[in-house]
Amino acid sequence: MRNYQNNLYRTLGGLDLSRKQVETGRRFFSAYEDPSAAARAAILERRSARNAEYQNNIQNAQSWMDEQENVVYKLGQLATTVSEDYSVSAVTDTAGDIGRDTYAKALRSMQQSMVQLLNTKYSNSFVLSGNGSVDEAPFELSEDGKTLLYRGVDVNDPANTAILDQLAAETSYVDVGFGLEFDNTGQIVSSSAFDTALPGINVVGYGQTADGTSKNLILLAGQMADLLEADDFDRDAYEKLWNQFKEGSDMAQDAITELGTKTQLLTTTMDRLESEAISIQDQYNNEVGIEPAEAITGYSWAMYAYSSALKIGTSIIGPSLLDFLS
Repeated sequence: MRNYQNNLYRTLGGLDLSRKQVETGRRFFSAYEDPSAAARAAILERRSARNAEYQNNIQNAQSWMDEQENVVYKLGQLATTVSEDYSVSAVTDTAGDIGRDTYAKALRSMQQSMVQLLNTKYSNSFVLSGNGSVDEAPFELSEDGKTLLYRGVDVNDPANTAILDQLAAETSYVDVGFGLEFDNTGQIVSSSAFDTALPGINVVGYGQTADGTSKNLILLAGQMADLLEADDFDRDAYEKLWNQFKEGSDMAQDAITELGTKTQLLTTTMDRLESEAISIQDQYNNEVGIEPAEAITGYSWAMYAYSSALKIGTSIIGPSLLDFLS
């Protein structure tokens, strides 16, 4: 009886193992069963986890950049409207002062719209704030439209050029599987990570030209509105500002092109990671997996052996008086 019970338990254990193999597709469940395969599988599991993390980072970065591209595209549309419809000939062909005043109001409205777009948030962060604070809007326009601050710095003050250059060069890196590395100073090597930062001043400009003309699109729009509202319209001054605005509007188009290039890089990287994930899964299945047909056959044989053992048990364990007592 004792031998029978021990053999029955072993048979039941074999049935349970076969059932688990069918349910999970795994050949073994403890490292001691196949130490070498278990070690290789552990390495593949870590690679798979890193791959999944990279893919998640890419998805988040893509969503972030989609919002950036949406904002820059709308800014580009506003800039194109001014470049094409607000030339000197357009504003002087209107009905005198009344017509120019209408153009001025439109430019004031565009100023506000551009600032609102530049302060767009995605989740809890401002998409065009570079690597700045998530709590404070990066751009602030004075009530008269003559002063624009980017993270508290006047974008038109020549004394702020150095700090604005520094803000314009800010980065925000994400590890997407390029082989993250650090240099001797502890800084991330730019080629080993993906930069998701886009400082807004790189889109609308900052600083002044050699003759003192602002390079910022928002301030230029306000200055053009000032000239249109003046009692004596200065055609030459307006044309100078309009030409600078037209030149500066190319930055928005360049930003859209740059975002498109970076998006393509993300797409290519995601395709590579997805292919790598499939390869890792195939390797993992080769190490720990079991063929479905083999697993089902083993389960069927284990079930047959267990049923046979039960039948044998009924023949060797006879009924006793206890079986008839209630």
